[in-house]
Amino acid sequence: MTATTTFALVRHGQTDWNAAGRIQGATDVPLNDVGRGQATDAVAPLSDYAWDFVVSSPLSRAAETADIIATDLGLEVTRHLPGLVERNYGPAEGLSAGPKLDALRVDGSYGSFRGAESEVSVSTRGLGALLQLAEDYPGARIIVVCHGTLIRLSLSAALEVEIPPILNAAISVVQFSPEAGWTASVINNEALEDDALDAVAAL
Repeated sequence: MTATTTFALVRHGQTDWNAAGRIQGATDVPLNDVGRGQATDAVAPLSDYAWDFVVSSPLSRAAETADIIATDLGLEVTRHLPGLVERNYGPAEGLSAGPKLDALRVDGSYGSFRGAESEVSVSTRGLGALLQLAEDYPGARIIVVCHGTLIRLSLSAALEVEIPPILNAAISVVQFSPEAGWTASVINNEALEDDALDAVAAL
């Protein structure tokens, strides 16, 4: 039987730009104190299950979230993967709702802006990073700390379902095997079945 690799995808904690409703994308905005507390709060649901190591986006808000989680769980952050960086929103980064942001929208779309990285590009590199981890560490249980839009678009492509916006420090648990492809047991802190986390623990 082919080994199944389990991922806990964790969005970073809050930043000042999150709190202000500003688009940050690939801009390197650090955690704030609320975000550090959220990272600590994410440890409890993760600690009920065994994980092998942590990987992270190289952006500081994700890297610090990963460091907090890894330290509290007695794990090591082994890699910072460029493929896990948040979607690049181009000239929209730093803007909040208003005329300047509206002027950048493509066809009035909520999430599409002129000069932004395409959704297909984001999901392709996000899934590519996860598939590379599954190839390098088949059967491992890996905590992956990255970004909300990257998680949402990657999971939408992998599971072929619409994924809601990902909350700060929210956990999504997915599994990959070369035979069965992608499955999910937790999305955005919500178990898909009552015993979903127990099923993950049994893998």
